[in-house]
Amino acid sequence: MDQGLAAVLGAFVGVVGTTATAVFTGRYMRQQAQDQAHIDHARWRREIRQETYAAMLVPITEARAVAREASRALIREDTDAEVESLLGQLEELIQTIRASCARLYLEGPIEVVRAGDAVLRKLRVVDNNLVTWKDSRVSSSEHPAEYIERHTIKAAEVASSVNWFTHEASKALDSTG
Repeated sequence: MDQGLAAVLGAFVGVVGTTATAVFTGRYMRQQAQDQAHIDHARWRREIRQETYAAMLVPITEARAVAREASRALIREDTDAEVESLLGQLEELIQTIRASCARLYLEGPIEVVRAGDAVLRKLRVVDNNLVTWKDSRVSSSEHPAEYIERHTIKAAEVASSVNWFTHEASKALDSTG
């Protein structure tokens, strides 16, 4: 009977050991699958955010170049039609940036949204200053140097806000959340 009892106990220990191993392995595999899903989701979010931030930076870069060219056209005293064309391009780019901000609001985080809004506001100010400068060429007593100085200051503010935006975007992409 000792051999029979030993065989039954051995079988019982084998069943318990196998069952426990299966349970622990199952839990480990489930946790590993959840961890992998979390990693994959975080990677996907980073990719979406990167696309969103790039979609914002491309028209910002173009808008800054057009604003620079418009100010040079005003300094050179180009025709109103030439300046109007540049200002029209600038307005279209600002509208594109505004549309990009809508997607930015969805993707976040809030620090990047605030920085993106700041860029948009600063570009609107530059646009308004350029329009005022163009309109004043006919009737203003203000010297062009004052407009040049004002534009230079506002363009520097745009550059600063773009730096802030890229810094916040980089931080968001580097975060592991």
